[in-house]
Amino acid sequence: MLDRAKLATQINQFANKIFPDTFLSSDVAQKKWEQISNDQYFLQKVDAAQSSFLVPGWQGNLSDTFEVKNDLKDYSVLAVDGSQVYPDRNFSGASCFLINSGGCFLKYGEKSVARFFTKPRVFLPDDLKDERFAFSRDLIDLKREEIEFKDLFEKFLFYKKEYNLKNDESVCLVDGTIIFWPLEGKPPAVKKYFLDRYLYYLNQFYKNNVSIAGFISFPKSKELVNLIKIGLCRFDLVDCIKCHKEFDDFPCKVVDNLIDTKIVKMLLNNYEKNKFYRTTLFYSNSKIIQSYTDHLKPCFFYLDVGAEIVRIEIPVYVAFDQKKLDFICKVAVDQSLKGNGYPVSLAESHEQAVIKNADREFFYHLIYKLGIEQNRRFFMSQKSIKKRGIGI
Repeated sequence: MLDRAKLATQINQFANKIFPDTFLSSDVAQKKWEQISNDQYFLQKVDAAQSSFLVPGWQGNLSDTFEVKNDLKDYSVLAVDGSQVYPDRNFSGASCFLINSGGCFLKYGEKSVARFFTKPRVFLPDDLKDERFAFSRDLIDLKREEIEFKDLFEKFLFYKKEYNLKNDESVCLVDGTIIFWPLEGKPPAVKKYFLDRYLYYLNQFYKNNVSIAGFISFPKSKELVNLIKIGLCRFDLVDCIKCHKEFDDFPCKVVDNLIDTKIVKMLLNNYEKNKFYRTTLFYSNSKIIQSYTDHLKPCFFYLDVGAEIVRIEIPVYVAFDQKKLDFICKVAVDQSLKGNGYPVSLAESHEQAVIKNADREFFYHLIYKLGIEQNRRFFMSQKSIKKRGIGI
C-alpha cells in the first residue's frame, strides 16, 4: 500500500526539480533565437557543426510563421490506432498475443458520414520469429505499428471507393511520429525487417497521391532548442567532443530544460486569439532517415491548434505540395477544435483500438476455455493467482 504521507514529503523535496524556474533560460533562448534567425551564415555553421545532439534543416527563415485559416467545410479524415496484449509469462500455455487495431472515418459536408471499425488479430511468437533475430515484446510493438499503417492505407482505399472521395479533400492521420525512431537502436536484421514494411506502406500513400500526417500532442522534441545550443557555443566551429575535453562548464547547458514548444510559443505569442499559425518547415536529420527514399523523408512543423502547440510530421511529397500542406494544417486545426483540443478522429480511433482490463481477461479466458476443450493442462503462477484475487 502506498504511504501517502511519505510520498508527499518526498514530492515537496523535489519541487524545484519537478517544476524548474525557466525564466532565465527562456530569456536567453528568445534572444539567441532572434540572433540566429537573422544570421545569414547560421545554416553554414549548423552544417559544419560536429555536435552530439540532433539538429534539423529548415526552409526559409527560422522565425517564419504562416496563418492557418479555419475555413474547411467539405473534407474527410481517416485515423487509425492500435493496442496489444502481450503473452502472459505467468500463464503457461498462453504464449499467443493479441494486436487490436481500430479506426474512425469522418466525412463532413452535405452528406456527413461517421464510420468506426476495429479488428483483433491473434499471433503466435513463431509468426514474428526469423532466423536472424529472436522473439521479444519489442517485436509486438513494431508489428502493431506495421498493422496500423496497413489498415490505414487499405481502409482509405475502401472508403474512397465507397464514398467517391477526392484525394485533395482527404487526409489520413496517425497518432504519433512517422519517423521510425524505435528502429534506430535495434539490431540490423530487425531494423531492415520492419523498416521495409513501414516504408512499403508509406510509399503506397505516395503512389496513390494520398496525404498522410503524424499528429504529436504535447511533443517533447528538442531539435529547435539544439539550434539555440549551437548558437550559444563558444566555438565558431561547433565541436562537442573538443569542448568537453577542454572545459568543465558549457554555455549551451542554460537551455537544457527547454523543449521546442517553448521556442514556438515565443514566435506565436503576439498573435490574436482564435487565429492559428504554424512554423516554417523543418527537415529531420535523424539517422533512420537515411534509409528513407527522398520523397518519403519526413519533414515537420509546429502548429498552434488553440489548446496546445502540436508537432505535425509529413513526408516530403506532402510537404512540398503547398495545397496538401495547407489542407493538412486546416484539418489538424478543425479536428482539434471539434475534439476540444485533440483531433476527434484520433480520439475515436483510440476508443476503438484500446484493450481494457475486462477485454484482456476475456482474451485469456478464451485461451483457458480452448485448452480445457482440448484437454490441455494449464499452469498459473502464484503471483498471477494473487493478482486475480483468487483465494483468502
